[in-house]
Amino acid sequence: MSRNKKLRFISLCSILILTFLFSGVSHGQGVPSIRVGLWANQQNIVISSNTSFQALNENGEVLGRFSNKEKAAFSLQGTQILLNGKSITAKNVEFRMTDDSSDAYMEVNKRSYRGMISIHKTIDKAGLTVVNTLPVEQYLYGVVAREISPEWALEAVKAQAVAARTYALFSINKHNADGFDVCSTTDCQVYDGRESESERTKKAVDDTRGIVLQYENKLISACFHSSGGGFTENSENVWSSPLPYLKGVVDYDQQSPYYKWKKEYTPQELSQLLTKAGYNVGDLQAIVLSRLSAPPVTAVDRGVSGRVKTIRFTGTNGSVMLTGTKLRGLLALNSTLFDMSIVTPAPASIEVPITDSFGDHGTKKVEVNLKPSVEKGLINDKDIIRRITGRPQERIVINGSGFGHGLGLSQWGAKAMAEKAPQSDAAYFKTILKHYYQGVDVVKIY
Repeated sequence: MSRNKKLRFISLCSILILTFLFSGVSHGQGVPSIRVGLWANQQNIVISSNTSFQALNENGEVLGRFSNKEKAAFSLQGTQILLNGKSITAKNVEFRMTDDSSDAYMEVNKRSYRGMISIHKTIDKAGLTVVNTLPVEQYLYGVVAREISPEWALEAVKAQAVAARTYALFSINKHNADGFDVCSTTDCQVYDGRESESERTKKAVDDTRGIVLQYENKLISACFHSSGGGFTENSENVWSSPLPYLKGVVDYDQQSPYYKWKKEYTPQELSQLLTKAGYNVGDLQAIVLSRLSAPPVTAVDRGVSGRVKTIRFTGTNGSVMLTGTKLRGLLALNSTLFDMSIVTPAPASIEVPITDSFGDHGTKKVEVNLKPSVEKGLINDKDIIRRITGRPQERIVINGSGFGHGLGLSQWGAKAMAEKAPQSDAAYFKTILKHYYQGVDVVKIY
């Protein structure tokens, strides 16, 4: 889904579930390297290092040697690549440090990175792409603290480290057409190099070195999210492809700040948002969605957790059916686990007549504390229909749970499980992982 920041839950498996199933790294192999795309379509790049380094072309020929803190300015002028103002002939330029100690780093646009930096022309676009190539374990140093809070119980951080390692290795070649394996954003995993490292997350990575998740001896798409809202989801109800290890299970995320949330719109506001997104249904008249019930849910328009698969909006111009994921993006909802109600707020006060035996003496304002009026529908309505009645101050209330797509590891759930783990159990992260990923093996492959 990270120091109570909005953990990136955001949709880490949408492409991977629909692509090839990477078979994984064989047992006994050394630590594999990974190519991380840092930036694309850049016109100017400045490279430096805290040690001496050199620039080489794809043939291994030295294009320049630089001392520590000396700057190598890379730019694109038309089709020409310039290095410190001089044109060079190279398809790919690698910057390698002469010192390979743990304290050595490359600096790109004032951000520091372990490993090697390379630059090539962005595929099909006029710009430069910057790639950081480094061992997977060092890559994870720069990932885990961006995906989960380093201050959480260590077994939860270790579970995140294993999920992130598995996801990274599964994703090798995901962006091969762009000249790297994974990107540095939420489309893959957030990676900020050395800037995001912390001693506690480095320990979690080191303590789980080489440990991954497999299903039938193959790496899994180890999706994760911030908060499941009490129950996670089956993969086929989010990304269409059924995966046996991504099944809905009970989540223990009740302490998540996103466990319960609410949004409200007027019918006019929702109609306008639909129209702006290209769905001109006119004035909203009804919303068709089955009522949310306790999981496991069997309604055809909801997943096993209750997450919305489809929802229909009907208006004066017609109707449109949207996926829950599409509506989540359109309304910026925390998740697709929600229900909808049509509500009219009760008046804050009412006027009552003042009378006595001599007659009427006007009115008096009396404060009231009534509950909002919720629509009951018409006598021939089905339970799945919420009708817009046109009452004054009528509002559409969305009550939701959780944050993220709901697949795989719930980070807030992992936190709760880790906090209740036996203090002496340094392998409890495996229990967490086997709860959220069904039928998997936790395997050390190097």
